[in-house]
Parts: sequence; structure tokens; C-alpha cells
Amino acid sequence: MKIYKAVSMLKVTAIPFGLPLKHPFHIAHGSSEYRENVFLQIIHDDKTAYGEAAVVPYYGVSKEQILEDLQRNITAEMIVHRETLSVVNRFAYSMSACAYTSAMEALEPYFPQPRPTPPHRGSSYTIAYQPDMQRMLESIQTCGFSTIKLKAGFADDIQRIRTIREHFPDLKIRLDANQGWNYEQAYAYILELKEFNIELIEEPIKGSVGQIQRLSELSEIPILLDETVQTIQDLRTYAPAVSGIVVKLAKSGGPQAARVLIEEAKNLGLESMLSCMIESSLGIAHALTLEPLCKWIDLDAPTLLSDDVFSGLTYQDELPTCSLSSLVPTDRLGEAFASAKPFIEE
Repeated sequence: MKIYKAVSMLKVTAIPFGLPLKHPFHIAHGSSEYRENVFLQIIHDDKTAYGEAAVVPYYGVSKEQILEDLQRNITAEMIVHRETLSVVNRFAYSMSACAYTSAMEALEPYFPQPRPTPPHRGSSYTIAYQPDMQRMLESIQTCGFSTIKLKAGFADDIQRIRTIREHFPDLKIRLDANQGWNYEQAYAYILELKEFNIELIEEPIKGSVGQIQRLSELSEIPILLDETVQTIQDLRTYAPAVSGIVVKLAKSGGPQAARVLIEEAKNLGLESMLSCMIESSLGIAHALTLEPLCKWIDLDAPTLLSDDVFSGLTYQDELPTCSLSSLVPTDRLGEAFASAKPFIEE
């Protein structure tokens, strides 16, 4: 009798692919109308999984650097042994680690124990800076969300907020200054913002623990940190100064590392906002595995794109809904992967 050995097939491919935006995305760090993220495809036996590495202009890391990072550091052994959290620091960039560990999660899904989602809690919708006030108001009117995240860090912030509040008295408003204020501006703005019923303020300044703590003590509005908190050590350093942190898979190194950050924040008495970079539905679907663990949700990136590269994600009651197994790459992305040369094939 012949004994047949099971055949194991592995192909790993990474490609850059464009994500055009509906409107210019203007924040304190700069402006863009188009992003090009790096997508990873892992085919292992009968399973195909995808991961996404956001290319963030203000991080100073190019798509070429991310591609090289993935090709240099992913090995067949890592995939076969389903290594994830233990290899995050192997990568030079957290975005590369995110693409790899996200794809691995799709191969071997793990989900945290669910807890009831608070009623009437959905994602916020990002309103990037627009000098034309009327266009900004129209964007809010037509966005379909009851909570916006207004990009701040500009000279006319208070006037824009006042105008929005006059036109939309019941709208929930979050502010994200992206470190665009200096300490003196932030101090003055926080005093003025009391009258506008602001839900929270993200990353008001690039400052010391002491400066941010003084702003938090002054502010009746919760202050959250995003860019400042990249690692567990950052979290422990700044925890006494703020009410919460902003967690993004791309800056944490993927869903497993982000989960650790959320759990440590909870241990330190802080709440977390689950947020995203400019990403396709793929990145948002991976983030959704952590949604039950977070107080605030900011997962609107696919709604900002004019051409998503995955289908299967929808928004219900302002919250994205999707399972990883239901996501399907577009024909264009599928063709791009089919024509690309794998960097691992065995």
C-alpha cells in the first residue's frame, strides 16, 4: 500500500496598491489626495489571508521601506508555526508587523471574549480641514454620522467649531489637533472650548508629560493621546497625564499587539479609542476584532475612499460590520497579486 505525504504549499506576496480619496485629506501634519498602502497576501495550503500596511506620510516611512521590511523579515517557519506577537519586534516598522500579524490572524482567527456593545455607539466620521466653511458644513450634513472628528491644529479652529455648533446643536464633536497646537494655544483653546460641548480632544500638543498633565488638569474635556503613545513604555510614561489613548493597529504592530496595549491601558485606569489610518476595508475588518474592548470607535477610513480595494464591509448604525471571511479583494487587486512575483514560494 502506498502512503502519500500531504503536500504543503506556501506563497507570500507583497505589493503596493493605491487608495484614492474622495476629498483632500488635510490635517495638521499635511495634506494628501491619494494614499498607496502595502498589501500582503499569504497562501498556505487551502487558505488565503491578507494584511495591510498603512503608508503614513508623517511617519516618514515609504512603501519601498515597508516592502523591504516584509521581504527581509517574514520566513516560512514563522508562518508554519503561526508566530505573531512574538515576532512583532522583528520588523523595523510597526506597519509591516501589522500587515503580517493581521494576515496571520486571518489564517488562525482569534477573537476576544465579546461584551455587549454600548447602545447608540458608532464610529465617528473624520472632517478634514477645509478653508471653505460652507463646504465643511455640507460635508457634515451629508456624512450620515451623528459623531464627527474634526481635524484641528489650524488658526481658525475656534471659529470653525463655533460655526459647526451653531448649525448642528446636537452633533457630537471630537477634536483631533494632531499635535498642531503649541502649549500656549492649547491652554487658551481648552478654556474657550468649554462652551461647545466637545466630547474629547486627541493629541493637542507634542509636549512633555508635565505639559500634557497640566492641560488635562485644566480641561473638563477628556484628553487622549495618539501619536505620543506608540509602545507600552509610552503608555506607562503618559498614563498619569491623560484620560485615554488612541489605539491603531498600524502603529501597534497588528491586532495582537494592539490588544496588549488596550489591556495595559485598562490596568492603568485608562479607556481606549479604537482608530485607524487611511486604510481599506481590510484594515478596518482586522481592527473590528478589538471593538468590544474599547470605549470609543473611530473606524471610518473606507468611507473616505473613492475606490476601496475590498468588498464585504458595511456600516450599520454608524458602526462598521464585517467578518474577515466575508472580505473579498476587488478584481484589480486580485489581478495585481496574480501578476506579482512571490518572495516566498515553496
